Amino acid sequence: MKRILCCLICLVILFLFVGCNSNTTPVLSGVYYAEGDYKEGLTPYVSLSLDDNTFSMGAGSLFSFAVNGSFVIEKDTLVATTQSATFVFDITDSNTLVLVDNGDNEFFQPAENSEFVYSENLK
Repeated sequence: MKRILCCLICLVILFLFVGCNSNTTPVLSGVYYAEGDYKEGLTPYVSLSLDDNTFSMGAGSLFSFAVNGSFVIEKDTLVATTQSATFVFDITDSNTLVLVDNGDNEFFQPAENSEFVYSENLK
């Protein structure tokens, strides 16, 4: 009886440790704005949706043009792909993305090494 009880306790502890391995994503769902001196409505942004792994990226809220596509997260890198370009971001932390490859998109080319910071406030 003691042996069975001991085995059950060991199994419960094992399942608790296995259950603690979380699959949280290293980024947040929402809008990341480029750091820098920009006029209101002209701040470049990246919008991420973790629900369906889609993104939108534009030169500011006053522009109607935005690139759209899907993204994948590979370790500390976010790779965002459209039909014509691939944008690569380093994930510094859950609040900061750094653009390391602007994808040479012919319509929208944000500066490489631009830092995008998560914000709940619209700019």
